[in-house]
Amino acid sequence: MKAYTLIDITETKQYRSADKKLIHQQANFMTFFQTLCLSHNFLYDVSPEKIEMSEKELKEIGFGTNYKGKHNVWCITLSVDEGRTFPELESVEKDFDLVPVISGLDETIEINNNVFRTTDKKAKNIVLVRQTSHNQA
Repeated sequence: MKAYTLIDITETKQYRSADKKLIHQQANFMTFFQTLCLSHNFLYDVSPEKIEMSEKELKEIGFGTNYKGKHNVWCITLSVDEGRTFPELESVEKDFDLVPVISGLDETIEINNNVFRTTDKKAKNIVLVRQTSHNQA
């Protein structure tokens, strides 16, 4: 499974630092990962990568219609333990809807309510995509 979000979920591994931004980015990553693992144990090998996507790419992936122009997107490839069943994407997305996040980091969208949005067609800011390769949900 691959997750894409317009929320800054940079994994900084900083829990105590003079730089509050690093702590807030890590807090968002931990919120993301803990929410993801509410009903299944996911694994990842590589921290989220920040890329820039065009409006067309955002639309193709399934982000909300409010997002115009180019934006920063964090993406991460996830897997589950070998032999485990893969969750339905809809149930995982439901877990994320309205979970609080910290804004004002490196995201390029305006976040009006400081939450992950999965059900609002205009404000959807996290998308999960099933991949077909072995051991990936």
